[in-house]
Amino acid sequence: MLALVALSTLTVLALPSAGTYRVIIDAAVFLLAYGVYTMILLALLRKRWPYPHGTFSMDSGAFTWWKLNAVLVDLASKALSPYRLVFTESLLHAGFGATVRSQTAIAGVLRDHPMLEIDERATIGQNSVITAHAITGDVIVIKPIRIGRSAVVGVNCVVMPGVELGERAVLAPGAVAIVDTKIPANELWGGIPARKIR
Repeated sequence: MLALVALSTLTVLALPSAGTYRVIIDAAVFLLAYGVYTMILLALLRKRWPYPHGTFSMDSGAFTWWKLNAVLVDLASKALSPYRLVFTESLLHAGFGATVRSQTAIAGVLRDHPMLEIDERATIGQNSVITAHAITGDVIVIKPIRIGRSAVVGVNCVVMPGVELGERAVLAPGAVAIVDTKIPANELWGGIPARKIR
């Protein structure tokens, strides 16, 4: 983290003077640089140590790597907050390692980006949480999540590890898709835990 801060500071210092607006421009550049450098660092680290998936104890190296990734992504996401707009959201998540295809709409919270695949024209509703990890007792479970083409995760939903939404599947607002739920194409599911409605 110190290296990221130092590199971001050097980027700011390399800029020519902006006069009256120097402080504002410096802050904006620092935040953007910190976020982008974090994305690059995480991509390089994942080449050497792939993102873990499976079931791990809380004292394992896989848990430590997961936690480091989570902290770095969380800090960078906060730094990039001024740059998070409707049309940049997919790009930012892809920068953190998610597979995000074209024409997606993401308004929810995504965790464990390298474990997420969001297909074309999928929609993630406001305040939904898509998380590829679950901590139970003294273990962490990390499994990939796939949201199919034109699938919809409604407002305030929770999608847990191992969930798959088929093409044009819909998870109704407020639903919770528990671990390993498979929602077939063209079906509407809702409730807690999510079940087929039609």
